[in-house]
Amino acid sequence: MFANPLKKLRQSTWLSAIPDTVAVPAMGDRPARTVAIERATIDDIAFALLPLNRERSALTQTIVALEEIASMARKQGAAGADIAVSAAARELEARK
Repeated sequence: MFANPLKKLRQSTWLSAIPDTVAVPAMGDRPARTVAIERATIDDIAFALLPLNRERSALTQTIVALEEIASMARKQGAAGADIAVSAAARELEARK
């Protein structure tokens, strides 16, 4: 086994962002708590992922919406200081 498993994991490029702690939300009669990553169980990590996945989903929806506005506006020739929402609305009307 490694002398310091967390250090070993963090040396991997794709795992360098491992947090020091995880926020485990309240579940049933268990209160919310913060757990050191080196002491976190697989359930602690799984439960900590629940709100993070909700945040990711909301962020993804926002990104997709903004990308769609930009795409629609560009289809109407918008550039630079043009108002993106106005151009996107024109594209929406043009699709009818």
